Amino acid sequence: MKGEPANRHGGGLSPHVAARVYDRIGRFQDTQNVFERPALDRLIATASFETATSVFELGPGTGSLAQRLLSDHVSPACTYLGVDVSTRMVELARQRLTAFAGRAKVVESDGTLPLPAADRSADRFIAAYVFDLLRHDYAAQVIEEAHRLLIPGGLACLTSLTHGQSPLGQLISRGWQGISRVAPRQVGGCRPINLRRVLDSDSWNVDEDVVIESWGVPCQVLVATARS
Repeated sequence: MKGEPANRHGGGLSPHVAARVYDRIGRFQDTQNVFERPALDRLIATASFETATSVFELGPGTGSLAQRLLSDHVSPACTYLGVDVSTRMVELARQRLTAFAGRAKVVESDGTLPLPAADRSADRFIAAYVFDLLRHDYAAQVIEEAHRLLIPGGLACLTSLTHGQSPLGQLISRGWQGISRVAPRQVGGCRPINLRRVLDSDSWNVDEDVVIESWGVPCQVLVATARS
């Protein structure tokens, strides 16, 4: 795919540009945990991972969330597949998940669709802080792919930067939005979005949709069940 720094109609990066940005960011991504962790804690608590049998994660980054899930939250029989466009992130995630090599796999993708997973092959689809860096047209295609690979009743487990609710959260999200418009790579391509606008209401039932602000940074947690 050919990409530009940002799409004029709503922002976001192409997979090609995102790969270059995150190859550069590398292990520095883990420093964002200070404001991402509370939203991820809520996601884990909501999405019933203890009953999961097959987890697909788009954009696992350094593998920190996958490590948490495999260590403490899914059954020993649960399998995991992570797909990332960044060569560096794939390397870091594989290193982090070495202890789970028998049931966890991380592969590199060039961003073209369909995603490398069979129809109805997973019961959890995770995209943590991924949709907020994707162009809207590509994000719409990805959520269709999530529905394809989930079993009926499977869960889409999503987190994203979003628009603030408190005065501080509103100030931070507006500032972030402004930077993303003029220098998207400086914020990793991410900008505040509303995850509800990504979902096709005919294909999903929303089970959880909350905004959590940590250190003033507003993050949305959305869990939705795939309709058959």
